[in-house]
Amino acid sequence: MSYYQLYGDYRRDVYFSYSEKNTYDQSDLEKGIVYPLDEKLYYSVDKFDSYLNKYNMLPTIGGALVSLKLKKLIEGLGSDCQFIPTVITSTETGETNESFFVMNVLNVVSCLDMEKSEYRPLIKSLPDGPIKLLSIKYVPNSLNGHHIVRMKEYTGNIIVDDVFVKACKEEKIKGINFVKEGSTQRPEFVDM
Repeated sequence: MSYYQLYGDYRRDVYFSYSEKNTYDQSDLEKGIVYPLDEKLYYSVDKFDSYLNKYNMLPTIGGALVSLKLKKLIEGLGSDCQFIPTVITSTETGETNESFFVMNVLNVVSCLDMEKSEYRPLIKSLPDGPIKLLSIKYVPNSLNGHHIVRMKEYTGNIIVDDVFVKACKEEKIKGINFVKEGSTQRPEFVDM
């Protein structure tokens, strides 16, 4: 079974940003812990594009934003994810959109093959600290039957398997890319 990095793709070069209005620390959305509050999370973007709601995943700074369609697909696969309602606000007009959810991936799995991958310390003075991935190779069968996980070695990366990719193709999920193993500098994508 092959594994891939999940990557949001949008027509316009823009990121939907986790808002400072949130009281919850956005880095906790990368730790595989349940969001404990009964509150929506807030994101902002400069403007709403006419095609926004045609996308099933949005590029973000903060937890990944997914549509109801992608949420249902992931729940149908039996994946351990929490979906938190969101309010996205246009900084240009003040309009809001509440049709997306923050996907909080609860499985954190060690799946990076440290011997076959290329990486270096993100900060030279902290050799055992965070890493910068140059080339990625995954440990075979490391997802232990899960279809979507966070990579323990680099929790910003969401990793999926062939079952997840096939389901997204069949459901014609839009705004999503899957990065194959290999160079992070010149990534290869799965044909959708």
